[in-house]
Amino acid sequence: MIDLDREFKDFQDWLAPRLDTYEQAIYLYILRHGPLQGLDAVVIGFKSARKKMAFGIGEHGKPMSEGSVYKKLTSLAQKGAVTIVGSERDGTRVRLLLPSQIPGLIPVPGPSGTVAEVDFFTEGAARLRIVAREGARCFYCLRELTPESYVIEHVVSRPIGDNTFRNLVAACRECNNSKDSDSAEDHLRRLYQKRRISADIFDDRLVALDQLFRGQLVPPDEPLRDWM
Repeated sequence: MIDLDREFKDFQDWLAPRLDTYEQAIYLYILRHGPLQGLDAVVIGFKSARKKMAFGIGEHGKPMSEGSVYKKLTSLAQKGAVTIVGSERDGTRVRLLLPSQIPGLIPVPGPSGTVAEVDFFTEGAARLRIVAREGARCFYCLRELTPESYVIEHVVSRPIGDNTFRNLVAACRECNNSKDSDSAEDHLRRLYQKRRISADIFDDRLVALDQLFRGQLVPPDEPLRDWM
């Protein structure tokens, strides 16, 4: 059951300020026809839907163009607000992430000095705490990492994603480069389709991704000492 009151407040307070007007219109349209209908993913024919979702905000009251819709849909995916599952005969299948599901969007409350306030991207020892949490393996493909081969990867790219432990993972350079600004879920699905990971690992990584978003994968207090 969606806590609509909380999600709308979080949308207004945290997500809307990071979206332009068109992105907000598309996001709310997907919300109306997806999660509010109890659907995990929904197929939308944006060619016709664009005339309903943003009427009046285009030039002289015109809806946004078809090209603008797909451009803004892509930017929403890059910001971690939606996942583009694929194209189908009736339109584009998309999955919307509620504000509470977007890692790094909503600040994690906690007393001063807690793990919630640590910058795990720029602080050297803190970066190695992320590596330690992953067991010195790539979060995505589970390839073994070395001090020379690892990177600390933003699961959701900035400016939406932050430098907290809920939005950072240790990854191999190949995954970091191939993922680029795609969603983590899309990257994992592509790894599976290319047979770089098995079905069991794919399912395991999706569970780990959900745990990461929920703040359950807290890094250990100590970094990898032999890497320092």
